Amino acid sequence: MSGGEPPGREASGQATSDDDHIDEHGVMTILPATLEVRHASRRIDDRLVLNDVSLDVARGRIVAVTGPNGAGKTSLMRTVAGRLRLDSGRVTVDGLSPAEARQRGRLGVVPQDIALYPHLTVRENLSVLARLAGVKGNGLAARIDEGLRWAGLAERASAPTHTLSGGMRRRANLVAGVLHRPALLLLDEPTVGVDAESESRLHWLLRTLRDEGMALLVSTHNLEEAAAICDDVIVMDHGRVVANGELGDIVARAFTTGRELAVSVDGGGDSSARVLEAEGFRRTGGYTWVRPASASLVDLGATEQRLLSAGVRVAEARLREPSLRGAIAVLTGSMEAP
Repeated sequence: MSGGEPPGREASGQATSDDDHIDEHGVMTILPATLEVRHASRRIDDRLVLNDVSLDVARGRIVAVTGPNGAGKTSLMRTVAGRLRLDSGRVTVDGLSPAEARQRGRLGVVPQDIALYPHLTVRENLSVLARLAGVKGNGLAARIDEGLRWAGLAERASAPTHTLSGGMRRRANLVAGVLHRPALLLLDEPTVGVDAESESRLHWLLRTLRDEGMALLVSTHNLEEAAAICDDVIVMDHGRVVANGELGDIVARAFTTGRELAVSVDGGGDSSARVLEAEGFRRTGGYTWVRPASASLVDLGATEQRLLSAGVRVAEARLREPSLRGAIAVLTGSMEAP
């Protein structure tokens, strides 16, 4: 596992994610969230890609934004990054507009596509990208060294980027996004295409940023990743926020009985889908459907028998602990696998 502090941050011995602040008169106040979105709406052609969206992302929190394809995740991220203008509403990052936040180095972006020059070395890439982000002066080399150590890339600093593994390129991409010490970091599918070990190392790096007080907004289809590392989850559907909060609260909202009835079917097409939907099931991807259920095995057996009698070829039916994927399917109507 990599070690050390995030680039440009001195070890303080404690996290800086506390939202409380004591002013000069000894009065405790609540600091504003790093990201504030209020009543954001945007129409593109005939589609409302953002529909009255309001949310906060606090310092020292990792927040996942997820939902079915076309839910509005990309539009939200582009808006926060200052790349999509709103028809109404507002977005502030550290009290600034997105454009001002980027100009002042308060906003960082780590895109899904690797934003590195393949024939430059890792160090050369970080030097170029840091300067583009406004990091200059005598401290630049030291900050790059810190970032390389933090990400476990010090021994590959002189290697051309195209010779690195996918996981190493992802880590270098992350370092490039935080060398200017942003207050808010936007990440789009930060671990896509990497193996399990690389994913674990990237998760550790994101947690260290969170523990040092950075706010992170992560757009992802990887719901296992969201459940593993995120403090809060924002569920979007048709441009709206349909749920926003801690993982356990969102799952509890979808599954009030505390159990999930999952059915795997062997094909069946539209006719099976109509039967399952009439029974209250929602597709979670592929041939798996879920709905809230009691803990009773009688309910399980009776439901399975009704489905079989209606011509649905049930491969498996079981009660299980509710999942985030199932919760999103219940809250949005479906969660098709990307």
